Amino acid sequence: MDAPKDLRIDYHGDDYAASINNSKRMLELIRAGKLDSISIFPNMAAYTDCMEMLCRNWDSFEKKPALSIHLNLIDGHSLSGCDDPLLCNEDGYMCASWGKLFIRSYIPGKKRTALRNNICAELKAQIERVYEDYPKDAALRLDSHVHTHMIPMVFEALFDALTELDLLDSVEYIRIPDEPLSPFIFSKELSGTIPLVNIIKNRVLHILSRRAVKNLDRFNISHCPFWGVCMTGRMDRKRMEKAAPKVLDAARKYGDTIEIICHPGIVKQAEDSPEFGPDDRRAFFSKDRDVEYNAVMNRSI
Repeated sequence: MDAPKDLRIDYHGDDYAASINNSKRMLELIRAGKLDSISIFPNMAAYTDCMEMLCRNWDSFEKKPALSIHLNLIDGHSLSGCDDPLLCNEDGYMCASWGKLFIRSYIPGKKRTALRNNICAELKAQIERVYEDYPKDAALRLDSHVHTHMIPMVFEALFDALTELDLLDSVEYIRIPDEPLSPFIFSKELSGTIPLVNIIKNRVLHILSRRAVKNLDRFNISHCPFWGVCMTGRMDRKRMEKAAPKVLDAARKYGDTIEIICHPGIVKQAEDSPEFGPDDRRAFFSKDRDVEYNAVMNRSI
């Protein structure tokens, strides 16, 4: 199935540098010309080796992927030495949850300010680490693991970090995961295949996106229509092909590019460690990632 002629599809692979095996699989897709962009975890144990693999192969890629920094407050190690128990455990592993950060965003006071400052420090450290290792011709793009940057307080801290790093004018793109809902809930072919929790996520992110977009537009930072919330956990080829006509048509009304995110890498059980947080531990090892790898490698849209 072809995309509308005036719509460019950006196939994006999340979670590069989650592990060596995870990243090797994503490199296979890049070599095959199947991924247009990837996002890179800054704070996992495999980061250095995975970044070296990427840079070592960079000049050999016929089509070089756009790179994003996959800001991570949920898994991995703190790079800032954070000691806030809401963000880090006593072993230095990130342990924030989306729900707790969201609730704290709406409780004013000194504790909120302190948490925002701690998040800013962590995001600064993560951005600096990856951006310094970027290939010279790669633009600065940003997104986050489980879309935590869409939480108001985290979004504020991100702009604090970019301002302190003097990088606000250098940012080319920030992901806004505002996905059309109707193609998924009003489709007979997809009826019953979309988990309720993903529909709720879709609506919450839609509401949060309005405020975020205003800020991005103020600074001329680009964003685009998005696909990857309702089908989170299983972006399989069959259902993607069924949803594509309506999703792509909806995206065309709001821009000339749509970002389709998937998670085609998989972490081997032998690579398990405490840095994979309890909230999404299963996802890193899920066989559904094999499904997503095959969907991208054999994609028809």
